[in-house]
Amino acid sequence: MARLFLAFMTVTLLERGTKPLVLLSLFAAAGLTVMTANVWSALPWVSLVTLVASFLLARRYPIVVAQGSLGMTYLAPGVLAFALGDFRLWDLMPWFASLTGMMLATSDPTRWHLPVPWRAPLVAWGLAVAVGWPVVWLREFDFAPSIVPTADLVNNGAGVPPDIVLLWVYGVVLTHGLGLLWVDWLCATFRRRDNSSFLQTVLVPLAIGCGVATIVAVYQSAIDIGFLNPGHWATLRRASGTLMDANPFGMMAALWGGIGVAMLLSWQRASTTPPVFLLAATAAILSASWFGLWASGSRSALLAGAVVLFFVARAMWPLVLRVGTRRLAPTVVVAVLLGCVALVATGSSVGPWERLSPTLPGASAESLRAFATELWDRNGYGTTAARMIADSPLVGVGVGSFHALVPDVGFELGYGRLEPDNAQNWFRHQLTEFGILGSLGWMVWVILFLRLLFSDRPGSSSGVSAGIVRGVLVSLGLASMVGMPTQNVALALTFWSLAFWYYRLLDCEPAEPADAHRPRMVVWAGVWLLTLSYGVGLAAVSWSDLRPPLRAHRADWDYSYGLYEAELDSSGEAFQWARGRALAVVPLSDRWIEVSAWAHHPDLTEAPVRLQVWVDGVLLIDSVRHDEAPVTEAVRIPEGRLRVLVEVEVDRTWSPSDYGQTDTRELGPGLRWRFIDP
Repeated sequence: MARLFLAFMTVTLLERGTKPLVLLSLFAAAGLTVMTANVWSALPWVSLVTLVASFLLARRYPIVVAQGSLGMTYLAPGVLAFALGDFRLWDLMPWFASLTGMMLATSDPTRWHLPVPWRAPLVAWGLAVAVGWPVVWLREFDFAPSIVPTADLVNNGAGVPPDIVLLWVYGVVLTHGLGLLWVDWLCATFRRRDNSSFLQTVLVPLAIGCGVATIVAVYQSAIDIGFLNPGHWATLRRASGTLMDANPFGMMAALWGGIGVAMLLSWQRASTTPPVFLLAATAAILSASWFGLWASGSRSALLAGAVVLFFVARAMWPLVLRVGTRRLAPTVVVAVLLGCVALVATGSSVGPWERLSPTLPGASAESLRAFATELWDRNGYGTTAARMIADSPLVGVGVGSFHALVPDVGFELGYGRLEPDNAQNWFRHQLTEFGILGSLGWMVWVILFLRLLFSDRPGSSSGVSAGIVRGVLVSLGLASMVGMPTQNVALALTFWSLAFWYYRLLDCEPAEPADAHRPRMVVWAGVWLLTLSYGVGLAAVSWSDLRPPLRAHRADWDYSYGLYEAELDSSGEAFQWARGRALAVVPLSDRWIEVSAWAHHPDLTEAPVRLQVWVDGVLLIDSVRHDEAPVTEAVRIPEGRLRVLVEVEVDRTWSPSDYGQTDTRELGPGLRWRFIDP
């Protein structure tokens, strides 16, 4: 008995230790976000107050707080842009705080509520994010956070500084973490056969937000394309509603054509003939959906909308036949009128077909091959992602890092400095960032969900709604093959809500046995071992191959820190003082480089200083200095390199101000290099 109890406690601790770690990771990323994003000085306090207020109010009014937070999902970017005069991703932190506070107040923060088959895969995915992003944080500061933030640096050839790189990483972490916590909260809050509460609490507020965003898009398309529409979207004549990005807005509109119809059918009794107003409402929903996706100009939204339309038509056709021709006529008239209004309203916008048609292939085999190649390569982003996967197949490049690395890897492959963007395929993007080890969790979950999506059949009471929701999920999956719609946090939240709803509509989950929350010890031990292996592997790859100076060395851009402005010595030669640790990525002007370094500490005779210099990662100088005499060495740089990396380090520094001088700098060694032709 004692042994069984010990085994149970071990399994419980192994599992329950995972959720606090994910929460801690989420709060750390949120804290760094509000501290780094200093454009809005009140952001930390507004976010903190929102978190506390949401938590306290949700203890008493959980449904109201949940509905309020969800109602702002699609509206928050536009509202913040209107209030602040501009919008940046980190401005969403108060909304993050509101939703997180509500979830913490109304569910157990130490226990997962996910369906048992989903639990280990999704938790493994969340843990990969939780342990991976701190490694990325250290790496982007070159594992010297006390030195690098003070330097005026960029972290790729496109000129993006470290703080912007990391703000993007934090945003990706928050999107992953919030999505996992959200689907867990849904599982904890809405039990089996509780479809009505889910609709009222979750989908109705989201639907209202979607409707308001679409109304704003109508105004943008018909009256003022620049209203709440960032400059480049207005220039392209593409409406973004209140999402401040036309692509997510278009995808939102496409998905809600199906979601809205599924909601209507969920409220309609299966035993009664659908009234004409239901079909008219369906026509109105689809018209609004297609207006939104067309006004956005999003090609992936056009694909998703077409798939949704197919599934809706297939699901509704038997119901249409039951209505009769005479009763159907008013619905047809309504649909035609709404379609005409939508076409007129989008007349000033660039539609997706206008953007898609020039890229479609001709009838020849060569044209089809070229189209297929471009669909995979996507202006170099696909090939660049494949190169990253080949370079780091096990652990990837780190969560949120593809955007920062793609300009440099693209440069190495001959594409020039690609603009920071995604891998143009959700699955490829995740494999690039997480590698095989970090991707095992999401891969297993995707396989499980695909089996659910295409194998199980819904019960008769919810068959039509479940079929449409299945179509919406299929459309989102297909769109994810040519883009990354759920990179947007609002769409990520929508996806997890749909995945949960579909799971509940199937009603295929048996009543959980008493030991359902006691998975085998080997499962959770494996999850922790996988997490540890991934974290250690990512740290090793980050140090050996992905540090910013190594990337600058390969991709030919300036990078240095820890060096003061150049000075002249007594002989008139230029040199630089360094801090305790310093480096520079230097463009080559010859194949040989000569490096001189020395210590200038006043107490060298009493306390010698160890001086080390590396060139391209190879130790060139390693000397214990008892005097100020320079140490000079030269080395040949191999052919094919554009730059050389010079690093210097001493075991202690000194400050002239400690010896009565006015110079307050922290000084390490003196350093000089020159290229020679021996």
